[in-house]
Amino acid sequence: MNLFELYTDNKNYKDLTDIFTIGAQQHPVGLPANFLEKDIWVTEILRLLYDESLLGNLSVAFKGGTALSKCWSAISRFSEDIDLSIHWADLSGLSEEDELKAWQQSTTSKSQAKKFRDKQQSLLEDWSNEFLVGLNQELDKYQIEGLYAEIEPGSRGEKIDIHFPRTTRGSNDYQLDHVLLEFGGRNRGKPTETLNVETYLYQCPDLSNLELPRANVKAFQQDYILWEKLTALHQFSTQTKEPNPVRLARHWYDVDCLLQNKFADPLATTEAMQAVIEMKKHRWSTPGVDFEAILSGGLRLIPDGERLHAVNQDHVEAISGKMFFTVPDEFEHIVSRLTNAQNLFNQHTRQSETTSK
Repeated sequence: MNLFELYTDNKNYKDLTDIFTIGAQQHPVGLPANFLEKDIWVTEILRLLYDESLLGNLSVAFKGGTALSKCWSAISRFSEDIDLSIHWADLSGLSEEDELKAWQQSTTSKSQAKKFRDKQQSLLEDWSNEFLVGLNQELDKYQIEGLYAEIEPGSRGEKIDIHFPRTTRGSNDYQLDHVLLEFGGRNRGKPTETLNVETYLYQCPDLSNLELPRANVKAFQQDYILWEKLTALHQFSTQTKEPNPVRLARHWYDVDCLLQNKFADPLATTEAMQAVIEMKKHRWSTPGVDFEAILSGGLRLIPDGERLHAVNQDHVEAISGKMFFTVPDEFEHIVSRLTNAQNLFNQHTRQSETTSK
C-alpha cells in the first residue's frame, strides 16, 4: 500500500491517523504520531530533491539537525526542517577554474564582499522562484488537496514552506505545521558523502506492508558539519544583537551530542575549521563576532546572562513540545559539558600556537 495514495481522498484520513497511531505505539522510542506523519513528508521531499534530481546539476549539501538525525542518528531529537547549502560557485555558474579567482576578488574589501552577497542573494532568489515551479509541478502529480509549496514572504528565496494535509495533531504548537526548506547560496555545497535515509515508520514492525519513502542524499562531510555548528554557537554567544531564542536551544543540544558521541574531533579537524571560519568571516560578517579569534583560542560556546537564560527557557519549551526522542539532560548540564569542551579546545589551541612560534 502506497501511503501517499491514501491522502488523495479525505475519506482515508482516519486510516492514516490509525497508521500513525500504531506507529507511535510501536516506534522504539515512542515518537508521537504527528512527528511520524511529518517525517514521511520530510523523507519524501528529500527523495524528490536528490533521487528525482529536483535540485538539478548544482552541488547541494544536506546539513543541519535533520541530517544529523536521519543520516547518522547523531542526535535524539526530531528535526523538522531541511537545511540545504548550494555551492556558491555553482549558483554563480562558475567553472572550477574561475572559482578561486572569484573568491579572491570577493574578499579584497568590504565593498566587494557586499557586492558578492547582493549578487548571490539575487541569484538565489531567481533560482528559488524557478525551483518552486518545478517542485509544485511534482507535488501536483500526487493529486492531494492541500499539498503545495510557497516561498516565505520576505525570505528572498531562502525559505520554502511545503504544506501537506495533516491527519494528526500534537499537544502544542512547538512543531511547525509544514516542512521548511532552507536554502543558502553563499556557502559551500561540498564536500559531501552520499547516504541513505528512510522514514521512522520503517522501525514499526506492523507497518512493513506499506510502501514508505527512502532517499539517497548528499550530506555535508562530518567535520564540516561540526564546525558549522561550533561557529554558529560562537556567533550566537558573541553577536551584538540579541538572537531570537525561539527554536535556538537545539543548537547547543546538538553540539553537546556531537561531542559526546565523538561525531568529529574539534582538535583534529583543522582543515575543516579553517575553511568554515574563512567562509563565515567573509560571507557572514556579524557585528560583535570575531570568527578568527577561534584560531587563537577564543572559541565561545556559552552566552552570558539573559541571553543564556532565554536559550535555557527555549530548551524547556522544546522538551514540553516533545521534540526529543528521549528526555534530554537539563540545560545546565549541557552548558557545563560545553564549557569544559570550550576550555579544552582553547587551551589546546593556545598551547599549539605557543609551540609553533
